[in-house]
Amino acid sequence: MKKVILSLVAIVLAAAMVFSFAACGDKEEPETTAPEITDAAEDVIVESDETTIADAEVATEETTVEETTVEETTVEETTAAPTAKADIIALYNEATKNAVDAKPGFKKTVTTELNDLKMGALAKIDLVRDTVGDFLGEGTETISAAKGKKSDALKASTLSESDVKDAKCELSSDGKYYEVTITVKNEKNPLKDKSSLNKFTNDYKDINEMRAGLEDAGAAVETIDITVKSATVKAKIAADTKEFKSVDYVIDSDAYLTNVKYTIAKVKVVTGNIYTTVSYSDFSY
Repeated sequence: MKKVILSLVAIVLAAAMVFSFAACGDKEEPETTAPEITDAAEDVIVESDETTIADAEVATEETTVEETTVEETTVEETTAAPTAKADIIALYNEATKNAVDAKPGFKKTVTTELNDLKMGALAKIDLVRDTVGDFLGEGTETISAAKGKKSDALKASTLSESDVKDAKCELSSDGKYYEVTITVKNEKNPLKDKSSLNKFTNDYKDINEMRAGLEDAGAAVETIDITVKSATVKAKIAADTKEFKSVDYVIDSDAYLTNVKYTIAKVKVVTGNIYTTVSYSDFSY
C-alpha cells in the first residue's frame, strides 16, 4: 500500500513539472522594434523643407532687386546736372582749371564788331576810322594751341556767385555732357584784374588799354566809358571727366567817348557798340 502511494505522488510531481515547462515555453519577450514613420509624416517633412528653400530663394531675389535699384540710383545721381547757382559756377571753374592743367590742344577764334559807330566828321577819314576800330579791338583773331604746351589763350575761371546774374545747367540728350550757361552781371568800365569779366576772360580791352591805343595812334580823348550790357558764357563739359567739348561766350558793350581829337579834327562825342564773340573748339586732351 505504501508503495502504491509513493508511486502516485511521483506521478503527480512529474505531471506538475511538465505543465510548468509548458507554461514557460508559451511566454514570448516583447518586441522592441521602433515604430514605422507613416507616409503622412514623411509628406509633412518634405513639404516643410520645400517651403524653407522657396522662401530663401524669394528673399535672395528680393535682396538682389533692391541692391540693383540702389546702384542705378547712385549712377543717376552722379550724372544729374547741378541746379544751384554755386554748384554750376563751381563746375565751370573746375573745367577751366582742368583745361589749364592738362594743356590740351584747341582752336580759339575772337571776333569783335563795331556797330552803330557815330563819330561825326572823323568818320569821313579812313585812317581815323581804322584807328578807332583798332583801339576798340575790331577784327578777327584765330589762335591754334598745340597739345601739351601752355597757352595764355586759356584762362582758369574764378567766378563766384557775386559775379553772376544767372546760371543754368542741363544734361545733354545722350547723357554725356553738361550744357552750362552763365550770365555775368553787367559792369561799367571793367578793368583787367579788377572786374567780374576778367575772372573768366582776357578777351576785351579796358579803358586804360583803349586810351593807350589812341595815344599810340596820335589821338587824344578826354573820357572813355564802356558799359557791359551782357556777358554770357556757354560751355559743353564732359560729365565723367569734366573736360571741355566747347566753350563760347559773348560780350556786348556800349562805348561812349568825349572830346576825341585827331590832328586837326575834333569830335565832342563818339559812340558805338562793341560786340565780341569768343569760340573755343577742337579740344584735344
